[in-house]
Amino acid sequence: MPPARWVAVLLAGAIVLALLATYVDLPLAIYIHKTVSANVDGAFNMIGQLGERGENYALGALLVYGLSLYAIRRGWSEPWPGAYDRMARGGLLMVAVLAVGGIATGLLKHLVARARPIMYFEHGFYGLGSMFGGKRFTSFPSSHTLTAFGVAVTVAMVFPRCRWPALLLATLIAVSRLINLDHYASDVTGAALIALVTVVLLAPYFLDSSRQWPLRPPSRWFKRA
Repeated sequence: MPPARWVAVLLAGAIVLALLATYVDLPLAIYIHKTVSANVDGAFNMIGQLGERGENYALGALLVYGLSLYAIRRGWSEPWPGAYDRMARGGLLMVAVLAVGGIATGLLKHLVARARPIMYFEHGFYGLGSMFGGKRFTSFPSSHTLTAFGVAVTVAMVFPRCRWPALLLATLIAVSRLINLDHYASDVTGAALIALVTVVLLAPYFLDSSRQWPLRPPSRWFKRA
């Protein structure tokens, strides 16, 4: 994508986040606080747990990568043409997306220092605190949503037929963060955008068939074939 288009996309994203933070975040959180029952809250809490522990998804993806490389080296029959190639590339891409997106999200959480919804409902505070101000000031962006959309967008790009179930589940996880009042709408939207941009930026380096390094053992990644 040309640099000018990236600037336009990032500017549009920033405008959307600013509009959400100004006009949607707090009214929506207040509405949820008043109307959502304990049963609904509990149900969405279970859904939200699927977005926890992004490192577990990364380890699973790394395992898929290793097994796929082994299958290629051993010449195992493939369930469909190019299956192990695709799984190896996709597994390694997912690891990279979760690592890069996770680092970006972690830094932004502490640098932006946005107060979580609980700060409004317990203390009437809505806004930004001091950098590195503790867990209650790590609302933006949502790490659960980053994990969910990092996995879902990668799956959608590597296995397009699975895109809708993957994206639907990621959306439900993002909604759970709102229902449980752990985040505001702009927090989950920002995390989804970070995941999307990260996948789009990294995918060519992993999925381009002309790049053979992902199909080599890590010890040979930087060696010429």
